[in-house]
Amino acid sequence: NGILDAQLDFAGKNPNVIFEFKTKTKNIDYFLSVDLPPNIMVCWSLNPQIIIDHEEHFTASLEERITAARRLSNKGVIIGFHFHPIVHYEGFEKDYNKIINTLISTFSADEVGMISLGTLTFIKPAIKSLRSLGIPSKVLQIPMEDASGKYSYPIETKEKIFGTVWNAFTPWHNKVFFYFCMEERNLWKTVMGTCYKSNNDFENALFKNVFSKMNVS
Repeated sequence: NGILDAQLDFAGKNPNVIFEFKTKTKNIDYFLSVDLPPNIMVCWSLNPQIIIDHEEHFTASLEERITAARRLSNKGVIIGFHFHPIVHYEGFEKDYNKIINTLISTFSADEVGMISLGTLTFIKPAIKSLRSLGIPSKVLQIPMEDASGKYSYPIETKEKIFGTVWNAFTPWHNKVFFYFCMEERNLWKTVMGTCYKSNNDFENALFKNVFSKMNVS
């Protein structure tokens, strides 16, 4: 665990930063066995189990990820969740609502530093690379159109899927920091009703909200 040791050492020596680990794992024994700096945040990427089964090969199940997050939260670690990519398919509303209801019943808002929402977005070289790998996937079957030089869902689909997840989190809207990853300002305004004026404003708000939940002296 030399790399993890070095990362934790860096976080401990720089208490003015937020050090995020982003994962899809259930293997958290190392984090449970050592003293962690209070400015550590561990975030899990979440998707319905049907997406994990078909697209996220060799990763922990949805239940295992949430259980791991609960165990680390019990240790006092601030956690977060990334719904990225949100995938549009028949019945997606029911599946994502089920995940969110589980999170709200499993964690308190004070234990969660941030939640991000994003979806499938590609540049042309990435699409070409995915096709050349020959990995079984239905990702490239989604209807995509040009979105600011990249390829993604049409804006109408984005409004639907982002709105579904955002609205399901209503009890946490004023208690957890939410943001949309790599999305246009218009989508923020349509779904969330607001948008940060600049990247600096966004970063300052994220830091302030997450840092306030960390027991950093």
